[in-house]
Amino acid sequence: MDDFEFKGYPPELLSAFQLPEEHPVRQGILYVLNEATKGEAISVAAPGQNDADRHWHAGRLAMIQDLFFGFDNLFKDANNEKPEQAP
Repeated sequence: MDDFEFKGYPPELLSAFQLPEEHPVRQGILYVLNEATKGEAISVAAPGQNDADRHWHAGRLAMIQDLFFGFDNLFKDANNEKPEQAP
């Protein structure tokens, strides 16, 4: 799903995002994006929508997923963590 690789961050950005996995800010950012993903997924599948509404929500879902993967990769790159491999 995450076929775009985020990388090449400026050193000052990597320094600012060197937060361990248990850090509340890191957990908070990813939690908010994960909850937004769930909400948009529900909206995409909601009954009674027309094609345009469903398409609009699907676009928002894709955007939120991109943000989640972008931040997740930023945290991992900042901490030199190995990315998880898809099965």
